[in-house]
Amino acid sequence: MANIIPRPIKIKELGESVYFSKKTVISGEFSSVATIFESLVPDAKDATPNNLTFIIDNDIAEEGYKIVCDNGDINIFCSAYAGALYGFMSVVQLAAGNDSFKAVLIEDEPKYNWRGFMLDCSRHFWSMDKLKQILDYMASIKMNVFHWHLADDQGWRIEIKKYPLLTEKGAIRKGTPYSVIHMRDKESTYNEGEYGRGLFYTQEDAREIVRYAAERNIMVVPEIDVPGHATAAIACYPEISCDNRIIEVEPHFGIFKNNLCCAKKESYDFIKTVIDELCEIFPAPYFHIGGDEVVSEQWDNCPACQELMKKEGLDDHVALHGYFNNILAAHLKEKGKQTIGWNEIISDTMDSTAIPQVWTTRGTEKAVEWSKTRGPVILTQYNYFYSDMAFSLIPLSKTYNYSPFFEGFEDENILGVEMPQWTEYIPNDKKFDFQTYVRLLAVSELGWTDVRNKHYEDFETRVETLRPYFKSIGINLAPKYIYCGNTFKGAENMTEAVRKEKGRFLWSRNPYYELELLDY
Repeated sequence: MANIIPRPIKIKELGESVYFSKKTVISGEFSSVATIFESLVPDAKDATPNNLTFIIDNDIAEEGYKIVCDNGDINIFCSAYAGALYGFMSVVQLAAGNDSFKAVLIEDEPKYNWRGFMLDCSRHFWSMDKLKQILDYMASIKMNVFHWHLADDQGWRIEIKKYPLLTEKGAIRKGTPYSVIHMRDKESTYNEGEYGRGLFYTQEDAREIVRYAAERNIMVVPEIDVPGHATAAIACYPEISCDNRIIEVEPHFGIFKNNLCCAKKESYDFIKTVIDELCEIFPAPYFHIGGDEVVSEQWDNCPACQELMKKEGLDDHVALHGYFNNILAAHLKEKGKQTIGWNEIISDTMDSTAIPQVWTTRGTEKAVEWSKTRGPVILTQYNYFYSDMAFSLIPLSKTYNYSPFFEGFEDENILGVEMPQWTEYIPNDKKFDFQTYVRLLAVSELGWTDVRNKHYEDFETRVETLRPYFKSIGINLAPKYIYCGNTFKGAENMTEAVRKEKGRFLWSRNPYYELELLDY
């Protein structure tokens, strides 16, 4: 089997060799793809010049492609830029740093339209160079949505011109917990140093990421998490809360009581202005409003919220939350945007054009019903997809073998799949790479390849075969003995510290702990 991730629908290996190198003459309407990814094209050795030609075929789906190798030349058939890009990336993987590979016949297109990766930039900030590396990697494995989590309790990371305090003050917290040994206890270590000063994206930065992503057929969807997870915003502008209380940007991680007030004009003026400014930057037809983990205590004790509930006939805080969400959804419609939110937005009164992103197990039943009666959903269940989870808790095979059908979802009701990377305990590139890149390979194949064409052992073989190639382009995958879930079996380079901590490590959610004890 040819070494391509994600695996194509149809692939047939032929006998002869074809050449692909910097000597290859590239032509056709979409030849700009090769210019963008010129660094991925291998150097020529002794090969003679050959041709790679992009050929328009309007019968092929927008993200689909066909590769036909003929007499040493490569023809990529496609109908659009996306298909040309993905066909080219398949050729790059086939070569994997060599200047030749066995000729193939490939017909391919994705299973789902939404193949996403979410990055939390609130808890830890990621440089523009790192974001571009991530986008390059996503393009190379045919993922097409970058979900950008830009604001949370622990930091506001995007410039809003009307509210400058959001980045002048809201980006900064007084400390950061950096290790939680066990997911069931409170043991931690804490860095009391300030974090976040100057760590935000200007609007021009955001425009550059949108431009860079578009060249790679990646749509950038911003997320501003409201009405909960709003501590950083309220710390800057307390008038948007229920009680006007002066608070600080949250230096710990968790779920907090600081919500936007559902009854104040100031709250809606604030979030609508944020939406308006960001809609000018992000052309995607979607906007993510968060909506998760809302604690109702402040609303319960807020006279204005209680009066609003009586006036509008809202029975409980769930209905009040839906009221808030619908106001945002209506505003987003005016801006030409469709609302996305975590599965807590699901309610009987929620605008049916909204798209729930399913992450909790307890939200699955409601999400299945929503998908069958109201509209599509995005699947992001934490116990399969979350890459901040240790491989000892979620082996790569579990992610790869996920099937929505077991939970009652049907393909036609699924917009796609997405892997989040929450960064509470992921403060640097090394730890990010360890936790993220190998699992993202599994999610890319989950989103692209039909279940009937998937096989985990074959996938694992392709991962290991392509490992040197990925390393050559700066992508460092987690070791096999970690991602396979058999962390303590036959690991020759495992440290003595790991062996001594075996029992606790097996239950550790914390990738910090996982990585610090391993030779990586």
